[in-house]
Amino acid sequence: MIDLKDVEGRVVTGYHNDVLTYVGPDEPQDQSQIAVGLFGRFRRRMDDTELYIVHVRTSRGRWPQRK
Repeated sequence: MIDLKDVEGRVVTGYHNDVLTYVGPDEPQDQSQIAVGLFGRFRRRMDDTELYIVHVRTSRGRWPQRK
């Protein structure tokens, strides 16, 4: 977990250095390190399961559309 200097809140790190999840200063109510870490992991899991890809662009242009 990373405490931010210029912004309120924390950043929860993940399995990769480039995967970061911002947790605001008012979420969750319990601001202990374990609660904030679990909340960040919960948010990351929601992104993984509930969001869907709407557009992908590569160096070769758009991927073919499904028919």
